[in-house]
Amino acid sequence: MELRGVDKRFTGTYALKAVSLAFEEGEIHALVGENGAGKSTMIKILTGAYERTGGEIRWRGDEVALATPHDAIALGINAVHQEVVLCRHLDVAANMFLGDERSGGGFLQKRRMRREAQRVLDDLGFHIDAGAMLGELTIGQQQLVATARAAMRGTRFLILDEPTGYLTRQETDQLFRLVRRLNADGVTIVYISHRMEEIFELSHRVSVLRDGVLIATHVTAETDERALIRDMVARSIEEVHYKEEVSQGETLLRVTDFSGPGFNDISLDVRKGEVVGLYGLVGAGRSEFVQCLFGRTRATGGTVEFKGKSVDIRRERQAIDLGIALVPESRRDQGLCLNLGVGFNLNAPIFDRLSRGPMMDAGAERRAAGGQIRDMRIVTASQGALAATLSGGNQQKIVIGKWLSHGADLFIFDEPTVGVDVGTKVEIYKLIAKLLHNGAGVILISSYLPEVRDLADRLHVFRAGRLVASYRPREVEQETILREAIGV
Repeated sequence: MELRGVDKRFTGTYALKAVSLAFEEGEIHALVGENGAGKSTMIKILTGAYERTGGEIRWRGDEVALATPHDAIALGINAVHQEVVLCRHLDVAANMFLGDERSGGGFLQKRRMRREAQRVLDDLGFHIDAGAMLGELTIGQQQLVATARAAMRGTRFLILDEPTGYLTRQETDQLFRLVRRLNADGVTIVYISHRMEEIFELSHRVSVLRDGVLIATHVTAETDERALIRDMVARSIEEVHYKEEVSQGETLLRVTDFSGPGFNDISLDVRKGEVVGLYGLVGAGRSEFVQCLFGRTRATGGTVEFKGKSVDIRRERQAIDLGIALVPESRRDQGLCLNLGVGFNLNAPIFDRLSRGPMMDAGAERRAAGGQIRDMRIVTASQGALAATLSGGNQQKIVIGKWLSHGADLFIFDEPTVGVDVGTKVEIYKLIAKLLHNGAGVILISSYLPEVRDLADRLHVFRAGRLVASYRPREVEQETILREAIGV
């Protein structure tokens, strides 16, 4: 695949500008850059979702139109997107055969599709039931289903966009084995990730985009993390690993023998000015624990004390009124109204403060949203722009910004930096430090062990719904934490 001077403009703004880049057959080519650098636009052009404004694309030496997704699929070009774009109401097998269903006599051959899908999943080492409903799987498992679907379609050119964001270490290893296996079979793979160690572990070459422009292409073995970060964001690597020491205050939250759907007998506390990290494999009970704490599910046992008082949180509204905020694992499914404007999303928790009797104060709405857009450095055309049109990093800023508007004493961040670039990660880390300085407490869930280990003051490891180990993270090796999470 070769791009020659490819442009993409939106209402006069360049998303890609004169990009010339060749992907060699049988290579793993990494693509890196900040959110908004043009990576997603390039993916959509290569998969036929967007028409380019200028330039040409060549496939095996011949110019191709790639005017529709069908054009791309017919050539063997497939993508696994950062946000899973499958059908949650269908089972795994139906999703894997979506658009290529097996049928006979006018009827779908569901048993045949399930058998074939299960054979593919088992062959790939993905421990997933082909008959399970997709919506009942974890986000990480859904990502593996999307990857299996692409692998079974005879792909020759596979784009993986942040494929490990929601995966456990075990699932990541499974995915890496699949990537190497496909590559050994001659499949060209474009690998997009903000995790530098993955770039250096997998890729042969790496290209850097910034502001829609191709900055450089390196042989991976001949460059390093420092050089890539400098190309991406013009920052030093020292600024990326950001952690402030904050003095801790009184106990803010204490849970004792707390149980609910997916977890049992959890006891821990959070102090003002403290980051409490939760680590474990997907399905270990971390997200289930905080969802119950926030009132999304009903506790079955144990006690909760918040700011020194016993509380029984049965609804999300109760948690919000107490001063608890949750930035959920999936911003698209749980944290945003994608078909509504940026301003609406930012103001959603505080509309009661922005009204005059039964009427909304339009001026107050604009000022409140404008302040968060400015403070969070959200890149958007306007307050009315739909949240769905923003990059993943800017969407995450909206999810966080709306809770800053509301104000809270305890902030729960569930995978806050999945799919966001290096620069946005630094902004989120600095925001967490600011919250701590203001006297808030933070619960941080991350499947990315280096992140949670670097940021947490105390780290709790979950396994099979239970809290199995607790550490001062800087006093223990990563391997020890992983062993506890896996149970070996």
